[in-house]
Amino acid sequence: SALFLGTVGYRMPYGLRLEAEIGWDRHDVNGSDRVFLPGTGLDGKISNLTGLLNAAWDWHITPRFDFTVGAGIGVGRADVNFGSGGFDFANGTHNGYMWQAFTGFAYSITDNLDLTLDWRYRSISLNKSFGTAFAPFEASVKNDSEHAVMLGLRWYLVEAAPPPPPPPPAVKTFIVFFDFNKSNLTPEAQAVVTEAVKTAKQQGAVRILVTGHTDTVGSHSYNQGLSERRASSVKEEMVHQGMAPDDIGTVGRSFDEPLVPTGPGVREPQNRRAVIDLGGGS
Repeated sequence: SALFLGTVGYRMPYGLRLEAEIGWDRHDVNGSDRVFLPGTGLDGKISNLTGLLNAAWDWHITPRFDFTVGAGIGVGRADVNFGSGGFDFANGTHNGYMWQAFTGFAYSITDNLDLTLDWRYRSISLNKSFGTAFAPFEASVKNDSEHAVMLGLRWYLVEAAPPPPPPPPAVKTFIVFFDFNKSNLTPEAQAVVTEAVKTAKQQGAVRILVTGHTDTVGSHSYNQGLSERRASSVKEEMVHQGMAPDDIGTVGRSFDEPLVPTGPGVREPQNRRAVIDLGGGS
């Protein structure tokens, strides 16, 4: 005996699975359990071509094991041929309604490949006489039924993964803050410079611009010099940490480009800064 099945379907969320199935099987006739005919020495076969629509439910027992139960309805075409002593007692084909019930287990070999083992009860309703002129009695088949244990593979055609999101834009600027009227780096400022140097090396920055700024206390000319000294302090620390001095440019802006707009004579901490631009030469 042999039974081959092929299915295609769709697995919904929460384990519901709908599928269309086509199958072919062939079985040797064994006595009168299928065919009412007296005598012995019968030989022959019954083969079936079947098509069903199945509904199944998969329960997750473990991350890799599923328990399955389901049923299906459809149609089957039975081909009957058997006889004795060289005479055909029954021969012919007939279509009938078909149903099946099944249960089993599935093991996930990979995320989209399962190994399945299940038991099926399948039955075609025929109520058909297949007797020939040589049949001493009516040779009829009421139901063509079978129990089957199936081993198979199930492949999930997963949708292509969406393209990964674009990488976040590279960090190109760092801000170093200074104390009032100072150009030396605080420990916090040195930490920012260290992070800027690390990022510049990772990104392969080939040209860096450091721009110094001040608050609005004092004259424009005094603050111009202070802003330049702040930019130079940052450059010196970057060179100390391994950056090439020729790759770093500096410029001072006095209080012309405040981060927080204020009136004159205001000690605004966020305006006392130097901005490291890792794309300053691009």
